[in-house]
Amino acid sequence: MDFHLTKEQLLVRKMYREFAENEVKPLAAEIDEEERFPMETVEKMAKLGMMGIYFPKEYGGAGGDVLSYAMCVEELAKVCGTTAVIVSAHTSLCCAPIFENGTEEQKMKYLAPCCSGEQTVSFAFTEPETGSDPKMLKTRLEKQADGTYKLNGVKRFISNAGYDGPCVLFALQKDEESGKDLVTGLVIDKFCEGYSISSPWEKIGYRGSEVYDIFLDDVKVTEDQILGKPGDGFTQLLGTTAYGKLGFTAVFVGTALGAADIALKYCQEKLHRGKSITKFPTTQLRLSTMLTYAHTAELLLLEAADYCDHNHFAGDDIPTMRAVQARTAQAKGYAAETATKVATMAVNAMGAYGVCDEYQAERFLRDAAVAPNIEGSGDIQYLIHGMYVAANGNTN
Repeated sequence: MDFHLTKEQLLVRKMYREFAENEVKPLAAEIDEEERFPMETVEKMAKLGMMGIYFPKEYGGAGGDVLSYAMCVEELAKVCGTTAVIVSAHTSLCCAPIFENGTEEQKMKYLAPCCSGEQTVSFAFTEPETGSDPKMLKTRLEKQADGTYKLNGVKRFISNAGYDGPCVLFALQKDEESGKDLVTGLVIDKFCEGYSISSPWEKIGYRGSEVYDIFLDDVKVTEDQILGKPGDGFTQLLGTTAYGKLGFTAVFVGTALGAADIALKYCQEKLHRGKSITKFPTTQLRLSTMLTYAHTAELLLLEAADYCDHNHFAGDDIPTMRAVQARTAQAKGYAAETATKVATMAVNAMGAYGVCDEYQAERFLRDAAVAPNIEGSGDIQYLIHGMYVAANGNTN
């Protein structure tokens, strides 16, 4: 990979960084404390094209690349994990499957309003009984005599489910010829007849990014709401989660770097006998260790994002999907570990001040605690990468 960013990439990174510092950071503590969705920030980001960075302009996107998207999420996460999670889930988990698998009519109907910020999209896969196992889904899509479908089931931990917009959803459907259960992807409108939600789950971190249970009771689905062909859902999930892992890798890298920045600033300002504690070798060692972990994770993120830009997949291109997934899984597994390590070290570097709300390090530690447990557990990410390497060789 050529690690020299283009002029355009440098400009947008500067814009993302300034936006994060000036518009996102001042609200971060409030958003966390009140556990509220920062709608005012989302509206501002939409005007700057940040809600659809790598989608074409004809669908309301910014026409950028995946690397720019990763840098955007990272910069946001350095100051506010909630805002970064919202952009990440909205883009690579929710909008991406519509862009990759939808018809032209579906893209114009669903993708354009989401990229422009008019609507907030959700992604509904995980379930209470089966977690994220596509072969064990309980949500079912059943064809009716009039050619429509009925959708019934429960989805768990669904981001943005309480806000108007489309919801990309996966359900089991019985194949009419073979009689086998196959996974089908579809898009419904949130708050349609038969759609309801729970209260938001209370979480330790990323608290303004609300997640809900979705209840589906005889929701009517028409043929034009099916993504791709019936039974294509497993392949669609593979592609979607490959991109989803990249977005959350950027969140975790930003969380680590943000925690390290807080600790560095504290150590520079904290005096002992009239001198900054950065003069002490133990402080220098801790700062270097934090930044080494964080920058290593950042390099894995940038490499994976660059690989996505140069290895686009569509349809049933399983080999490319697997190659992308291996790289994003490796990056996510390491970044999740790194976020927890660095945030813990940052709090410890600040002593008693590290656990006080006023200094904000504890917020990053709470956010980091979530990292190994969303968008696939940390251990599973290494297994995904390891299985690919065992079968295909090193991903470098």
